[in-house]
Amino acid sequence: MDASQQYDSVIVSLKRALDDVFADPRFLNRRSTSALEIAEHLLAQAAMGERDLDRLKASAFKKLTNQAGARFQN
Repeated sequence: MDASQQYDSVIVSLKRALDDVFADPRFLNRRSTSALEIAEHLLAQAAMGERDLDRLKASAFKKLTNQAGARFQN
């Protein structure tokens, strides 16, 4: 796989993850985490080499859960 194909697959995975997370009630019903925070988180995951769509989404939902929990602890 050449570099442009690898880049394209990363972009597709990120877009699909963002679309799925932003359409999910777990995101829509929470106000503690912004869309920008989720996008930055997913970009960081991709920069560390994560490419799997399910793991990207799971990571985003974990971030949602952790931030909501941290807000209630304060």
